[in-house]
Amino acid sequence: MPTKQTALVETLPYAAAQTRSLALPRNGSIHHLDLRLQIQYDVTNGDPGYDEDFLAKLISSLAIRDGQGHTWWACGDGRQLYWWAYQLYQGQVRMDTLATGVNNNLLAEAFFPIHFGVNPLNPFDPTAGIPALDLGQLALEVTWRDAENLVTTAANFAVDSATITVTPAELTGREYQAVRPTMLRPMTRWEKYDIAAAQGELGVRRELPAGIILRQTSLLVLDGDDSRMDYIAGDRDVTEVGLVKVLENTVPFREAWQTLRGRNQGRYGLPAMTNWEGVALVNWGQLAGDVAMDLRTRLPGQDVIGFTTVDTGGDIYLLHHALAPS
Repeated sequence: MPTKQTALVETLPYAAAQTRSLALPRNGSIHHLDLRLQIQYDVTNGDPGYDEDFLAKLISSLAIRDGQGHTWWACGDGRQLYWWAYQLYQGQVRMDTLATGVNNNLLAEAFFPIHFGVNPLNPFDPTAGIPALDLGQLALEVTWRDAENLVTTAANFAVDSATITVTPAELTGREYQAVRPTMLRPMTRWEKYDIAAAQGELGVRRELPAGIILRQTSLLVLDGDDSRMDYIAGDRDVTEVGLVKVLENTVPFREAWQTLRGRNQGRYGLPAMTNWEGVALVNWGQLAGDVAMDLRTRLPGQDVIGFTTVDTGGDIYLLHHALAPS
């Protein structure tokens, strides 16, 4: 099979509070990307006091765009990508804990797989991919946060260097030509909702993407201090999640936050829920009895995801994973 999975020679370098871009190969179709973040850093004078999920948070946003202004994949925070992948891969996704003792030239890594199809265990899954060969341009864009803003004591911490190495999984040649007519296109959208007020009965309502095939919505709930919501410790930013069909005035799905997470734990073989507080995944295909929920005939605003909220000041990050016909 003409396939290719090799790390790109060029890498995305860290640049505090700036955006860097890396051209992706256009030899066929891209079905999966592995992003490996490596950082070399120094700790001086004592514990810097790292933010939770420091390595994922270092990525402010990420997008894959072509030269025609189309966005193929995007997230508004590196934590969205990491915790979505964490669920898909049974919690076996690397993110190192940074050192607190004084030392120089320390190393840490995090891993961010992006899978476009329905089988994340097959990087060459032909069900969905980006038809890179047909595009004039294709690039991965990463906007970095300033690492010094992610620690309590900036004087105790310095980044020497950081890079993201990108490894794409491509189908090329005859294999690409064979899958191209039926290959679905990835369509990922993200949103951030500020929890300004407590709203009961699924009162917080956000539109689901219309006119597409919706597979999953990954949820990341943050407290007012930008750490993940710790429900077990008493945080109650979100207590329920549901699907509201506005046109029909029905609620076919409504579930307590911890019940949804408990189902996630069993379905995806995840470790103890204390390891991934503030994170959940709505599998729309499971609710629809298929691999996805078909919204191709639905109009914007007819289907919404609802949340019951109690505490205020936090945020809900939504990452919708959808597919579209070619």
